[in-house]
Amino acid sequence: MGQHPRHIVIGIAAAMLALALAAGVTFAVRAFPTDEPSSGGRADDTVAFPSVTFGDTVIEEREYLQTLKTQRAAASNHFKRQYGVSLGSSGWTQEHDGEIPYRWLAERTIAVLRERHAAYLIGVKAGLVDDDSYAGVVSRMEALNRHNRQAKANGEIVYGRTSYDIASYLDYELSALENAYTSDESNPGMALSDADVQEYYDAHDWTIDGVDGKAPLDEVRGNVKTQMRAERYDALVSDEAAAIDADVPWDKLYAFTLSQVS
Repeated sequence: MGQHPRHIVIGIAAAMLALALAAGVTFAVRAFPTDEPSSGGRADDTVAFPSVTFGDTVIEEREYLQTLKTQRAAASNHFKRQYGVSLGSSGWTQEHDGEIPYRWLAERTIAVLRERHAAYLIGVKAGLVDDDSYAGVVSRMEALNRHNRQAKANGEIVYGRTSYDIASYLDYELSALENAYTSDESNPGMALSDADVQEYYDAHDWTIDGVDGKAPLDEVRGNVKTQMRAERYDALVSDEAAAIDADVPWDKLYAFTLSQVS
């Protein structure tokens, strides 16, 4: 098909995990360390991680550091592209047109965490997962890893990864959560009227092999609905992220972030 739904990296539900564990099925995804403090820089014990909360959820130091590590390359790319500078290990404090790299990195990390927790909170409201805590994610990952090790020891087939690290498991869980939410039209925002589908179809180009010009709606209706729901889900996550009551002591978080990259 010509207009394919874009992949939005978000979720799995606890119920889906239970099914996966029972079936012994795993899925392939990418990876990062569970509790490692390094984000590519050094850990400075003299700079304590401050208290950061998203509503009732406490952001753990290990979660912040894991996310910080995944966003360090984004910071380097941003300052290279925008200002032609390489950050290395000493360029994190230099200001460029009002932007300071280590502060940009801290803000980017919090933004990514808000999106992640927003996806989990949507899953909580839909009854797909118990809470948005990082400890809960780690616990489910460890349970799946134990199941896979036992299955392998028993000579059973384990599809995909035998063992997940926290990065690969987050990707797996978030993607599955999105799929679970968008596949249920009873969830808020997922019901599509015929008029909605027709309007969206009319506003986009749709192609199919062997058909000249725009493919008939009946031939691409499934793709139209899938893409509509993916976009609606994306908007729901963005709205939920914006609504999170985040308490971030920025000066302390900036200092902690700098201690990790300098």
